[in-house]
Amino acid sequence: MWLAVCIGAVCAAAVGCTRSVGCTVTGVVMIDGRPAPEGVRVEFLPQVEKSSSSTGYTDAQGRYVMRFNAVLEGVQPGESIVKLAVVPVFTGSGPPSIPEQLRDLRLPEAVSTKSTLRRTVKPGRNTINIDVETKSTEVSGK
Repeated sequence: MWLAVCIGAVCAAAVGCTRSVGCTVTGVVMIDGRPAPEGVRVEFLPQVEKSSSSTGYTDAQGRYVMRFNAVLEGVQPGESIVKLAVVPVFTGSGPPSIPEQLRDLRLPEAVSTKSTLRRTVKPGRNTINIDVETKSTEVSGK
């Protein structure tokens, strides 16, 4: 029986299946009224002791799904600081670089390096949309 469970877990990981823990978080990042470009990193930093951060990346429609790692979706319950970032990626050859669609994106410090954006994650499914205004540095969430 245990062998079957272990084989099933390895197969699920190999084909990209994910599983989640009690709190899942999905949403859409909007920047200046438009969906964020693909590749913006979304990070939830729980403000609870001994907790793990979670990371997600926007797709071309600005949608994201938070993950603890490649296999496990979720976010630690409770209050989190939320940060957005543009990060270099490895393309397989040469040094890491910023993807073209993100090169001109300038995120306000209030949602990036000195984020003041906080959201509470509740048990179960959470939809947390993030609206960023780069011109006035306003941030809101729904």
